[in-house]
Amino acid sequence: MSPETLTAALEDLLVRAEESHLAYQLEHGTTEWPPYYAAHLHSALGGEFTLDQVTRALREAAVAHGEFEKANGGRHDSEWPRWYAEHMAGSLSRKWYSFLAQLEAWDY
Repeated sequence: MSPETLTAALEDLLVRAEESHLAYQLEHGTTEWPPYYAAHLHSALGGEFTLDQVTRALREAAVAHGEFEKANGGRHDSEWPRWYAEHMAGSLSRKWYSFLAQLEAWDY
């Protein structure tokens, strides 16, 4: 999956995860969002990345986005799914392609 395709998929999945998480919380009470979102994303991506990779990329994006919002006067960024998706795709793509390169090196 190209970084561009991954970004588009992640953006859509993040919006769906938010909707699903809100519905889940209405029925079951408050839950931490990162594990819920990571599980949702991991499941939807079809195992292309490990749950640990998705969780790490999500948490890194959350930290970086917090800094981004802070630098912009603390205003809520309504375009956060796109921002997260771009950050996560960059993180996951580098890690994924590095992982594949290591595997291919052992094939020779």
